[in-house]
Amino acid sequence: MSSSLQTIVALALVALAATLLVRSWLRKGKRPGCSSEGCGAVSPEVKKLQARLKR
Repeated sequence: MSSSLQTIVALALVALAATLLVRSWLRKGKRPGCSSEGCGAVSPEVKKLQARLKR
C-alpha cells in the first residue's frame, strides 16, 4: 500500500471517529426516558414505594 493511500485511509478513519464522537456529544441532551421532573410511565404504586423508600 502506498504512503499516500495510507494517509488518505488514516484521515478518513480519523474523520469518521471525530464525526461519531461529536454526534454522541450532541445527542447527550436528548436521552429517552424519564426526565428529572418525573416519569409518566411510572405507576402510582411505584411512586408510593419510592416515596416510602426516600423516608
